[in-house]
Amino acid sequence: MRKNVTKIQNKIINHITLNGKKNTSEKILLSSLKELQKDSKKHSSNTVKLAVIHSTPIFKTHSISNKKQKKRNKKPREIPSFIKTQKSRTSLSLKLILRSLVNKKPRVFYLKLKEEILLTAGLKSSSVSLKNELQQQSLLNKRLFRYYRW
Repeated sequence: MRKNVTKIQNKIINHITLNGKKNTSEKILLSSLKELQKDSKKHSSNTVKLAVIHSTPIFKTHSISNKKQKKRNKKPREIPSFIKTQKSRTSLSLKLILRSLVNKKPRVFYLKLKEEILLTAGLKSSSVSLKNELQQQSLLNKRLFRYYRW
C-alpha cells in the first residue's frame, strides 16, 4: 500500500502522524486525496504540489537573545535567515498548511485537509497569508542580516 506514495505525500503523512499511528495518517491522506480528486479537475497530486509551492517560504526567523543586556531590557532579536535546502522548505510549507487546519471549524480531518489544499492551490488560504506575513517580517528585519552566519 505504501509503495506508490510520492515523496511529498510521505512528508505529509509524517507531519500528520501522532503517537506513532502512521497507518491512520496514511488513511486520512488517501481519503482526502480521493475527495480532492472528486472536487477538482486537475489530478490530486498536481494540486498538492501546487499547494506546497504556493505556501513555500524563502526566509525564516530565528530569535536570539543577547546575554550581555540587562535583564529587564532583554528583547530577543528576530534574525532572518535563508532556507537553503528544498527539503526543509517543503517541510516548513507543510507545517504552515497543517497549522492553518487547527483554526478551522471542527469537522472530519480529511475534509479539512482537502479544503485547505484546494484553498492553498488557489492562493486563498490562511497558510499563504502566513507565508507572506513571515516574508514581510523577515524583510523588515533585513538590517539584521549581518548577524546571519553565511
